[in-house]
Amino acid sequence: MAANQQFTADPVLTAIAVAYRNPDYTLIADDVLPRAPVAIDDFAWHEYDEAELFTQPDTRIGPRSTPNRVEIGGTKKSASIVDFGIDVPLDQRTIRQAEKAGYNVRGRATERATNIVLLDREVRVAAAVTNPAAYHADQRMALAGSSMFTSADADPLGAIQQMIDACWMRPNQLTFGQSAWTPFRRHPKVVSAVYRNAGTSGMVTREDVARLFEVQRVLVGESRVNINKPGLAPSIQRTWGAVVVGQFIDRSVTPETGGVTFGLTAALGTRVAGTVQVDMGLDGGELVRSGERVRELIVARRAGFLIQNAA
Repeated sequence: MAANQQFTADPVLTAIAVAYRNPDYTLIADDVLPRAPVAIDDFAWHEYDEAELFTQPDTRIGPRSTPNRVEIGGTKKSASIVDFGIDVPLDQRTIRQAEKAGYNVRGRATERATNIVLLDREVRVAAAVTNPAAYHADQRMALAGSSMFTSADADPLGAIQQMIDACWMRPNQLTFGQSAWTPFRRHPKVVSAVYRNAGTSGMVTREDVARLFEVQRVLVGESRVNINKPGLAPSIQRTWGAVVVGQFIDRSVTPETGGVTFGLTAALGTRVAGTVQVDMGLDGGELVRSGERVRELIVARRAGFLIQNAA
């Protein structure tokens, strides 16, 4: 069988890739940097600075004058979509045996490949939004030790509220790394503030914290990833560290229309899946491929905050 055949998109496998979501594995990348469509690979987007958010032009109009004009602001930048994908090999013997048993091995391979692609995206988004360079100096806080969320005398509510108030666009969502969320939800002052008791026992929920800080949602990054290269002893670490991230997210913003939002993900089309015929084994085989075309962007640094070393 010939090698290096062209990739053939399969509508059934593509539908599986588009709809796939592992019900037992929580990934939050699409909430932290929501997807926004673009029409072409190379696209323009606007990065918004401090003055653009709050400069107020004169809106008075004289009896015979014309109104002042404002341009769509921000610094126009260029970016390109990046392709991400992975292959799962299937030999013909495995395919024949699966078909005899009534097992959709290509569909299962598509789910496996899509799961890997989505976890890779989770790692990229976590790295982007926990990078101190993505925030203005006034809107990032690196705690000196682990006492902020673990010491009963500390004030984790005050620390988060301080950062919310520092943002020029008030965050409407909070994201906790799991290692920060666990001690935070049990902290006596947090429990006391939510349940109006002594705070000596109990745990608060994400919905409780959203109401407490008056944000639309609270997200928790739960995933783990092996940071070592294949072939080395695994080193499993949290994808999201001991961080708290606040963001103002406007899901209506796209790179093409512009608008202020902390960040977004430019997406060209949907995820796609299909097969490539390859030379393997005695009878040949195929690769089941799943991938997507995206680019993560930080749009407005003043619209978010970062607390590091929270636990």
